[in-house]
Amino acid sequence: MEPSKDDLERNVRLFVWFRVLFNARFYYPIFAVFFTSMGLSVSQFLWLNALWAVTIVLFELPSGVLADLVGRRQLVLFSALSMLVEMLLLIVAPQGAGWWLFAVCAVNRVLSGLAEAAASGADEALAYDSVKLLYDDESKRASRWDDILVATMRWRSLAMVVAMLVGALVFDHQRMTSLFGEFPAWVSLKLPILLCFISSIFCVAFAWHLTDLGIQKKSESERTHVSEVWLGVLAALKWVATTKWIAAIILGAVVIDAAARTFVTLQSTYFQWVQLPTYSWGIIGAGMSLSGWVVPLYVKGLAKRFSPRVNFMLAGGASFLGLAGVAMLHNILGVLPCFLVMLSLVHVGFLLSRYINQSAPSEQRASILSVSSLMLNLGYGCVSLAIGLAMNRAAQTLGETAAFGQALEWIAIGLFVGLLIWFIASRPFRKIED
Repeated sequence: MEPSKDDLERNVRLFVWFRVLFNARFYYPIFAVFFTSMGLSVSQFLWLNALWAVTIVLFELPSGVLADLVGRRQLVLFSALSMLVEMLLLIVAPQGAGWWLFAVCAVNRVLSGLAEAAASGADEALAYDSVKLLYDDESKRASRWDDILVATMRWRSLAMVVAMLVGALVFDHQRMTSLFGEFPAWVSLKLPILLCFISSIFCVAFAWHLTDLGIQKKSESERTHVSEVWLGVLAALKWVATTKWIAAIILGAVVIDAAARTFVTLQSTYFQWVQLPTYSWGIIGAGMSLSGWVVPLYVKGLAKRFSPRVNFMLAGGASFLGLAGVAMLHNILGVLPCFLVMLSLVHVGFLLSRYINQSAPSEQRASILSVSSLMLNLGYGCVSLAIGLAMNRAAQTLGETAAFGQALEWIAIGLFVGLLIWFIASRPFRKIED
């Protein structure tokens, strides 16, 4: 059966809402501090993030190929269920239990990585091909997809505002007890996770009501073999490698994303380092989340006016200015450049989705999008692990505080060097657009 127009429109709406709730997590404003409050060190937290990234590296491409083989809806549903279980693990995780706590958190990070890997190519491929079936005209299709990306940015921003404000508020035990009376401190610690658990239930419901488009290569009665998955992986990698301008923009995105996301992961530690009150983290995070409203004001115009190479340099330049500002300003003024870092991340995400979906064939779309996500998370994992190891070594001689300050400088310098190398190396693969 071919999906109806109503099915296609519903897929688009559910894609937006799934993205909104899947990504707007109430623990984001206190992410690093949550794990350290549970009893882990900053180095252990960074190692866990490296494990999360390794999980995505291992499963990103196979999950994208599976989505193309057996259907995108199944992978989105698996992603939502993985999110549900990962939140449940953090709810029951024992506080201050040493390596037992680390083991539970490690399983949580693996499940989180599986959820990210399963959703990253499948949900977007399902949504874009729904738009493709709705519009035969390529210009109308491109315009509608840009509008969907903008809508997703804006709703995610609003959801992140709520998540940042509420997450930081419920985590602040002193403020919560002043509002609602005395209760155990561990309740405030776990409340952001409990709210994410509730969000994951909605994600499962949204995924359940998606409609597959019949683009998958295998019927429900056919068995999918491991060899087919690996052949699909090789085919997707070959497509990216031979479509050199796509390979170039993915590498550019990796350079920017790895540096910016490593800092964003440590952002709550930075706020703690500059001695900002805990409740303010959510307010700052909420303001930064409004980048999803700011970026659409200029990103569509830039994408139409400039080449992909120039657009990525603009995003990378904004990220470097933000990271350099953070490294130099060890006080409340360092909050301002944090906004530039977040703007660059949203900018890069829009550009990648726009350029890849316009070029990728439908039957390989999820696999190719997974290649992009794989490269992003591989870069993030490598940088996160390297910074964690360097901080651990520096802390032995300089102390935790000085080591953290050095880490901020390393991230900014690394981005500058990486951007310079990419700009020179990508010159032969510039795309000339009409």
